[in-house]
Amino acid sequence: MINFILVLLTGLGWGLLSVGSKAVYSGTPSVDPFSLTVARSAWALPLFLIVLAFAWYRERPRITRRQWLLIVGAALFYGPLVTLMFSLASSHTSVAHISFLIGISPVTNTAVAAAVFRTGLGPRSIIALVLGMIGVAILALSQHGDSGALLGDVLMLFWLAGFAGYACCLRAVGPSVSPVTLMGIVGALSTLLVIIPGAIAGYTGGIVGVLGSAYGFWWFFGVVVLLAMLIGQTTYAAAVKRMGVSVATIGSEYTALAVGTAASLLLHEAWTTLTVVAGLLFCCALAVTFVGGTREAKAEGA
Repeated sequence: MINFILVLLTGLGWGLLSVGSKAVYSGTPSVDPFSLTVARSAWALPLFLIVLAFAWYRERPRITRRQWLLIVGAALFYGPLVTLMFSLASSHTSVAHISFLIGISPVTNTAVAAAVFRTGLGPRSIIALVLGMIGVAILALSQHGDSGALLGDVLMLFWLAGFAGYACCLRAVGPSVSPVTLMGIVGALSTLLVIIPGAIAGYTGGIVGVLGSAYGFWWFFGVVVLLAMLIGQTTYAAAVKRMGVSVATIGSEYTALAVGTAASLLLHEAWTTLTVVAGLLFCCALAVTFVGGTREAKAEGA
């Protein structure tokens, strides 16, 4: 039951993140992807610090030098890469395309985790990876020469690479650091790694800009900051530590894919035949990974 709740909360946050980002853009036109990324990090930083102070007060962890390096690695992957790439992609491509490409992350995460933890890829994972690659190619073809939307899809591929590195770093930290403490540290570091260069580059206007519209304000704080960043990161870290990278990501992304697809349909986004075909291929890849993923994830150390 706990595992179900963890992946449900994670998937709900990730599935609604693209909708929330687009709502902020439409509600506050002065906010661009770079300023949104800085604003998201700036408002989340004090929340992560509160979480970290509470967790540290309850039990001060003993963190080795290797674990610190992995924690910093996770923060580097999540802050400058995962967060920024998503904000940029959401300003270009559709909720449906973002949801599909997020949905393929269990396949890419499984492949990267197999290489990092030297568990090898089983036949099912290889089939899923091939199906996913075909799906990505078809999704790109569905853009019909729209260079802006195609750029959004490409940016999501960078997101996939960063997310896989982030997940593996979390997993490699080990069970000695609690998920709440881990995400307090990773969250605080990742936000600082965005805020400092963002401030130097002059992208701090969004910190106040998101307050300019009540519509954008509630989407920003309710979904982008609280549900997707604070709650989603913490529940995902807990799921990874309890179930392993593969199974935790599969459960979370099934939920995110369903939520994102439903949101796309409710927003009346235009779907082409190629979009539908790509979506079906991604669902097949997820299904193949899920059927064979539990056994492989146990070998990984879940």
